[in-house]
Amino acid sequence: MYYCCLKNIYGKVTAEFNLTSEVLEHLSSFQNFEGLEEIEFMQLMFREDSISESYFGGNLRGAIATEELHFGEGMHRKAFRSRVLRGLVPLFSPGHPCVLKVHSAIMYGTRSKDDLVQKNYKLALQECYVQNTAREYAKIYAAEAEPLEGFGEVPEIIPIFLVHRPANNIPYATVEEELVGEFVKYSVKDGKEINFLRRDSEAGQKCCTFQHWLYERTNGGLLVTDLQGVGMKLTDVGIATLTKGYNGFKGNCSVSFIEQFKVLHQCNKYCEMLGLKSLQSTHQKQRKPTSTKSKSLPNSATVKKTVASTQESKRAETSLLQSIE
Repeated sequence: MYYCCLKNIYGKVTAEFNLTSEVLEHLSSFQNFEGLEEIEFMQLMFREDSISESYFGGNLRGAIATEELHFGEGMHRKAFRSRVLRGLVPLFSPGHPCVLKVHSAIMYGTRSKDDLVQKNYKLALQECYVQNTAREYAKIYAAEAEPLEGFGEVPEIIPIFLVHRPANNIPYATVEEELVGEFVKYSVKDGKEINFLRRDSEAGQKCCTFQHWLYERTNGGLLVTDLQGVGMKLTDVGIATLTKGYNGFKGNCSVSFIEQFKVLHQCNKYCEMLGLKSLQSTHQKQRKPTSTKSKSLPNSATVKKTVASTQESKRAETSLLQSIE
């Protein structure tokens, strides 16, 4: 029997725990959990004075248990449900449900294992940079929007962490919190797709306002796209930048997504609260007036001349026939 007592100026609280053989057996069973692996967990850190200056720090060690079958699949990666068994505190507590995204580089035709591992590392690294950079911009957006009267809750892009799995043949992956609930795409990469939840829901409108705010803040140099998630929590985002990048950062989406956004974005009440300028008035394509070429009608002198010429031709034809006869 374990007994604990905490006492201070505010009072006293006690707790006790009976460590039985059954409890001990349950705790030890985690060691035999299928998919158990030791990991090193790295967090992308940003300097306070610049988003473009970042580094990996806060390394933690722990263990996770991952399901064998993936539940989602995208370009270069598969998503697996996972659970933290130990370590990773305070970011994740034991038992916390997570999503492990494994990035594969087999399709690149590399010949050696070292090349595959290097490509695997770069893919996982890029995803961390993209989503966490977008998260930093979303935090600035929240700091400006939340104090406004009537604006309310602001969408949050959840953090994503780089994971090293030394015993795995695909050693690098990413891990993030699992979002439970209805998963909705609030903005899409293909601007032609119509999404009513994006247009009508509060979260969808605030995501579109975030895009407008960011477009204006970066003078059209950077745009967070593919905003999706559960409620106000977002994940799997992308970033589009101009061809040369923005402040040394290059996104993972085509610059065409910025062009699509300029044409298709429709301001809502949250854009008005932030005082954002309408993109339609600035970027709307002006239609060139179609010039109709006027066909000049022949004047009367030309008509008379043509008629006279025709009559002479008929007389000549008649006289020729008579001479033949």
